[in-house]
Amino acid sequence: MSQHPIGAGKSSFDLIDSEVFFKAMDLAPGMTVLDLACGEGNYTLAMARKMGADGRIIAVDLWEEGIAALGQSAKVLSSVSIEPHVADIRKALPIGGGSVDLCLMATVLHDIVHEGNPMPVLKEVARVLKPEGVLAVVEFKKQDSPTGPPKAVRLRLEEVSALLLRVGLLRCSGVVDLGPELYFARFRRLRS
Repeated sequence: MSQHPIGAGKSSFDLIDSEVFFKAMDLAPGMTVLDLACGEGNYTLAMARKMGADGRIIAVDLWEEGIAALGQSAKVLSSVSIEPHVADIRKALPIGGGSVDLCLMATVLHDIVHEGNPMPVLKEVARVLKPEGVLAVVEFKKQDSPTGPPKAVRLRLEEVSALLLRVGLLRCSGVVDLGPELYFARFRRLRS
């Protein structure tokens, strides 16, 4: 029996303004993208459709059933390389250092923070990002809402920024509103 992460089976993709999201993501041909804690890959598959033949998406999640579902869906899309991996993001990622142009953490950071020690995950993100690489964070606004986590678990942008400063590698380079529930923040890796 596989481990069942907190948010397994839930996706925020249907709650976002996807046009605004893709404009903010600024995907380009030839990029290597890491979708961290991807679940069944709703964001992964949508990005694959946008990236074209030269793109590569590494999709990582602890949830075996979600990765299996993504693997099946990825077979239908031959336009981009999707590499699904079952892995615990709290440990070393199966990715070389300095190899990722953009890492997406879509509505997962609040779970990692709530579990108590987000630093190992964030240090791994910093390790795999290329110089000037980007971390894209999608999080629920800190407000009461019928969808998403409880308000007490949600993260304000200032909280996310403070966490990433503790890693010592990332600075905010843009924030956009993705609709009534969610925001998007883009953090650029500082050259080391």
